[in-house]
Amino acid sequence: MNFFISFLREKFSTKSNFFFILGLILLCWFFYFNGLGDYRLIDIDETRYINIAQNMFYSKDYITPYLNFEPFLEKPPLFYWLVVLSYKIFGVVNNFTSRFPLAILATFGVFVVYFFVLNVVKSRVCAFLSALILMSAFWYALFAHIGIMDLGFSVLTTAAFCFGVLTLFTQNISKKRLLWYFGYLFLALSVLQKGLIGIVVPGLPLLIVFLIFKRAKEIIKPSFIIPGILIFLIVAAPWHYLVYKANGFVWFREYILKHHFARFVDSSMGLNRKRPFLFYIPVILGGIMPYTFVLLAAIVKWLKYAIKTIKNAKTIKPIFSADTNDRKLVLISFVWFFVIFLFFSMSSTKLPTYILTAFAPLSILIGYFMWGYISEEKNKKYVEISSFITFLIFLLSGIFGVWYYFSGNINQGLPLAILFMVFPVFGFVFLKLKKRLWTFAIFVALSFSLCAINSASLFNFVTSFGQNEIEEYAQFVNDKKENTRLVTFDFSKKYSILNYYKKNKVVYLLGDKATLYKEFEKVLNESKLNNETIYLILRNKNLTSYDEKFLSPLKLIRKDKKYSLYKI
Repeated sequence: MNFFISFLREKFSTKSNFFFILGLILLCWFFYFNGLGDYRLIDIDETRYINIAQNMFYSKDYITPYLNFEPFLEKPPLFYWLVVLSYKIFGVVNNFTSRFPLAILATFGVFVVYFFVLNVVKSRVCAFLSALILMSAFWYALFAHIGIMDLGFSVLTTAAFCFGVLTLFTQNISKKRLLWYFGYLFLALSVLQKGLIGIVVPGLPLLIVFLIFKRAKEIIKPSFIIPGILIFLIVAAPWHYLVYKANGFVWFREYILKHHFARFVDSSMGLNRKRPFLFYIPVILGGIMPYTFVLLAAIVKWLKYAIKTIKNAKTIKPIFSADTNDRKLVLISFVWFFVIFLFFSMSSTKLPTYILTAFAPLSILIGYFMWGYISEEKNKKYVEISSFITFLIFLLSGIFGVWYYFSGNINQGLPLAILFMVFPVFGFVFLKLKKRLWTFAIFVALSFSLCAINSASLFNFVTSFGQNEIEEYAQFVNDKKENTRLVTFDFSKKYSILNYYKKNKVVYLLGDKATLYKEFEKVLNESKLNNETIYLILRNKNLTSYDEKFLSPLKLIRKDKKYSLYKI
């Protein structure tokens, strides 16, 4: 513990480090916390997970998560616990306090990258650039504003990996031991965030890195691994035991068999989200914006270097040389990224948010590439060409946005379009004047403009396509004095209904027409026995496909653009 205190004192004592850290804190506040509660919870995943957390908060059952009056056994509870803790700290349940833990985790992830790079290459500039790129990358910043589990999982697995790798860069046994203990702690938290995959995602690349550096024996050293496993079990095991005790084999089937192994091996047994092997390439290229073309430039530069090295040396070994710490950082980040990319690409079930775990190593690689340009004018041609292309695309997007707004096609987004026009102009000027640091600052400004200016209006715009309608219907039915049953018919589950309808279990009916009519008949019979009035939400575009026998008893209460509310 004394070592940990002295480590913190050392890192915060120098003036330059203080200002770098202060800068990251302020930027994280503007990126992640500003306006965090100014928009609706977003269907489907955010409304689902936040409702589970709110149920846990009110019921005080911290073991079994519940959704729509039923156990929800797919995920472990850490995310819900953090949201509940936020409610208790602030003393209020609202959208801001629901998302606050996620913004904290996103900020923590930025600082994990900063201190990891700083301890490897001893350059505050490289560390700061890497942290800024992660902080402002579109995909990372976007999901720091939406209350789902994937970004938090990315942060916790990043911390577990980084603490483990840092043991390679110190000879101090006390420091090694402490780093390993923190690594096992975050490994356990990763498992509590998303399950057993929390061991694989940081553990597999960590093992490969240690094998490459011929240090694998250190992983199983008794003084490291025995206390580490104890820490892991103390943190991760109790909930798994208690939830199994409360729910039995049903939990094991849902949590372990279906949502761990089945989803990886065969998507049809889980979420039915089968995607092509290279599905994550466009997700990464879009998600790393506005640094996409810088990343592509770096790939071109490193491929050309690799080809040239192989031709000259007749072997690939010099490509992987790690005789300096900065080369070690590049090698570690490459291994880290590719192992994660290949693992999720091999999975049968693929969702765009899964690849968030690869954004930390990508940010470090781009940060290292930009560091060479800013500090020593390396990679000059590659950075300047990629920057020019980036600024040109944003400028054209801004011009199109302004034209689209004044053409009457959209009634919001004008401030963002203007900034997308203004910032690239400054970028071109800085490129011309050879202001390398200011050129990089334009990248951050472009991402910041999206988060700070338009996040609330953007998210509310997204939820205006029907979500607002069904939320109003749910509130209307919930306020009725009678005993009600709310049913959705023939469209995907919308958990935003649960934000406003609290009386009874919402019935979501899905399937082919024959199944739908049959299941609805069952609901009718059950509601008669319980003396319930049924309110039914239908999608307008489906109305013409229903039988007259089904539609005739329905009494229209309200009709909007996308959905209608009926009573029976």
